[in-house]
Amino acid sequence: MKRSAFITGKAMICSLGDSLEEIVAAVRHKRIKLEQLPFTVACLPYTRPYYMIMRGEKDKLDNRAEAYFYEILFSTIARAISDAGLSSAEIRDMHLFFGSTSMDIPVFEGNHCKVSSTVSGMFLQSSNGYGKIADAIMERFGIEGHCYSFITACTSSANALLYAASMVEERCIERALVVGYDLFNNLGFYGFEGLKSIAASGYKPFDRQRDGLILGEACGVAVLSGERRKGGDFTCLGGANLCDTYSVTSHDEEGIAVAETMNRALKRAGIDPGEISVIKAHATGTENNDRTECAAMRLVFGRHIPPVTCLKPFIGHTVGACGVNEMIVFTESVKAGFIPSTPGFREMDEELNLTPLTENKEAEEGIFMLNYFGFGGNCTTLILSNKSGNR
Repeated sequence: MKRSAFITGKAMICSLGDSLEEIVAAVRHKRIKLEQLPFTVACLPYTRPYYMIMRGEKDKLDNRAEAYFYEILFSTIARAISDAGLSSAEIRDMHLFFGSTSMDIPVFEGNHCKVSSTVSGMFLQSSNGYGKIADAIMERFGIEGHCYSFITACTSSANALLYAASMVEERCIERALVVGYDLFNNLGFYGFEGLKSIAASGYKPFDRQRDGLILGEACGVAVLSGERRKGGDFTCLGGANLCDTYSVTSHDEEGIAVAETMNRALKRAGIDPGEISVIKAHATGTENNDRTECAAMRLVFGRHIPPVTCLKPFIGHTVGACGVNEMIVFTESVKAGFIPSTPGFREMDEELNLTPLTENKEAEEGIFMLNYFGFGGNCTTLILSNKSGNR
């Protein structure tokens, strides 16, 4: 017999701060922290905006290496475990689900800057295996369960959440530690600039003047359990994952595969479209993604699309980590009594015919759809609820 999967602990470090209270306060008051980064490696004569963790001198890019990477990771995990109130026995019994796009590329780039080595040597080092970070987490915290690493582009940690929740529901495991982690790395920064996908100034998802995404870095950690710990714990009602095989790099702008992902998630959660209170959109601000997502929402909801919020203008597109990070920002804002607005939206695109929330909306108990759509066509939708009567 299935049971519910509850989100019982959270912690996060991002450009807005390293405490949930600080992050939620910034979101409530529309405070955004953007840095301008030059393309020093390629000697390009301009900069691009970036949502960077900048708490002090140690956060500067020149000061980063392996110790910095793991300090961010371990401190966030420790706070999430503390927030969940886990005992030593419960920690040992956990299973780890790690989602990231860059994995430990920031480690090798940082170390490469600190020591004399060739570029080819740096990339040969990075072939140590995707399980290296997960193994370090298991050893540090004494976790004895299984570990799973997810690398599915922007849906990486969303899929980690989806699979962890499913395994808790099916009673395969008692609890899960889900990590979404991506730090700045030149490979990603220069790669997206090479695709001409980075916006020149502000983030403007769904806006008529949108001109791309803005990358960000963050570490978000969630603890999932088969038992509710606190009254405000969110329930994972269901979700779905599907691959849009339309293109190697983009989605079908008619939104068919994206809409099918949403419909499957609703079906597995036992929810009708009309029961969704709010949609947390993926909303990258790129032409293809915004057009595809709007088309898909119309296919699923018709003329009655629920209120839509876009969170990337607050913390940036944290790529593979955005599943956990945006879940935390959204659910913690709801717990604080509001649905976040969408900074940067000014003018509706008539072709999209969608206006996201431009002011904070009072939050009540409800059922929420969280969407994530990755580069290369991977699609993930999660259905969460804070209704006390859900399962």
